[in-house]
Amino acid sequence: MPEGDTIFRAATALRKALVGARVKQFQSARLGRGPIGERIEEVAARGKNLLLRFEKGRTLRTHMMLQGSWHLYRAGERWRRPAFQARVALEADNGMVAVCFAAPIVEWLRPGSLDLGPDATADAFDAEEAVRRLQWLREMPIEEALLTQSAMAGVGNVIKCEALFACRIDPFAPVASLPLETLQALVAGCHRLLVRNRVQGPRTARESLSGERMWVYGRARQPCFVCGDEIRAERTARINYFCSRCQRSAGRPRPPADRSARPRT
Repeated sequence: MPEGDTIFRAATALRKALVGARVKQFQSARLGRGPIGERIEEVAARGKNLLLRFEKGRTLRTHMMLQGSWHLYRAGERWRRPAFQARVALEADNGMVAVCFAAPIVEWLRPGSLDLGPDATADAFDAEEAVRRLQWLREMPIEEALLTQSAMAGVGNVIKCEALFACRIDPFAPVASLPLETLQALVAGCHRLLVRNRVQGPRTARESLSGERMWVYGRARQPCFVCGDEIRAERTARINYFCSRCQRSAGRPRPPADRSARPRT
């Protein structure tokens, strides 16, 4: 599931392969005339957006949502996904081919169109500003607020569930109910998890000799590693995985459990 850490890794790989090269071929049914002959000036991750900036100023924006991915190939190498899923394919004059598959958002970036909060995947993350923006969302459940990219960019459902568990926070608590120091610890926890997972390898939230990489995500109806209670999965806009004992918030009603919720999104 692409989140800020995944996009950071993809941007790093594309940057090493493409920056400084010129576009030899460019194919996309959505984008019209491509930047043929232009130098690729920059590849950057901005939250969960991957941006490619070209010599004459245009910037390609892609957002993976749940199913999209960027692949790198040598010219002539067989693609690992079918061609009909390709949303954009770019061949550079250095022999590298970058293909974006199945991304629902592939567009030329319009000035001012990215309304993003501080990028929690970046080293220069402004945690204080992220906390301030989250505080604006006073009545919003914290599980929803963490996914609001205009407050804090880069956090997706996996990081959200794991950070909430690590801080022992009820996912459905309104932002305004959380003390400042709790909100600060949660923001720091999201940043720590995203930075930790910027390198290659499966995403992890816990160290374990048993091989279990997550505390709660994807573990519905399995025992909590801390207290032994059953991990619950309840759906709002996304599925929330949590331990009702460890993340208890006394007296606060929760939405009824969605029994159709599956152990992954």
